Amino acid sequence: FMRSRATLGRVRTGRRRWLARCAAAAAWLAGMAAAFPGWAAGRNREAFDATVLDAGLIAAGVADAVETDQIVLKAPDIAENSALVHIEIESKLADTRSILLFAEKNPQPFVAQFDILPGMDPFVAVRIKMAESAFLRVVVLAGGKAYMIRRETKVTVGGCAG
Repeated sequence: FMRSRATLGRVRTGRRRWLARCAAAAAWLAGMAAAFPGWAAGRNREAFDATVLDAGLIAAGVADAVETDQIVLKAPDIAENSALVHIEIESKLADTRSILLFAEKNPQPFVAQFDILPGMDPFVAVRIKMAESAFLRVVVLAGGKAYMIRRETKVTVGGCAG
């Protein structure tokens, strides 16, 4: 199979355009990382790296969260596949700014943080790994205060290796 010089030229030009777009995207990402170091490195590295729940809560600044019924946490009572535990979280609190998710017995309990921008519905759905049966804890930052809810989920086989 032979290509003509004209076809070969178009292939090379298309490839060059694609490489130029990739380079532009990489430059944009590097610029964002320089402008917002927390964006590239993770919002709160100390909280995410904590190996004990209390340390993660303290590092995230939510150790004093007050329990409320204004947070809806949907999670299975028993997770058949602990590598994919489906969780839905909805905040009914006014002025919700962030939703934080902790799995108490995971090797790193701070699992996720979702920032809610003005105008967004304070609802998230996520799948996480769980090391073993444990309480899931959701903390919502709303109106300058921290609120939380807990729910136990049992797993059949561990999903995290540690």
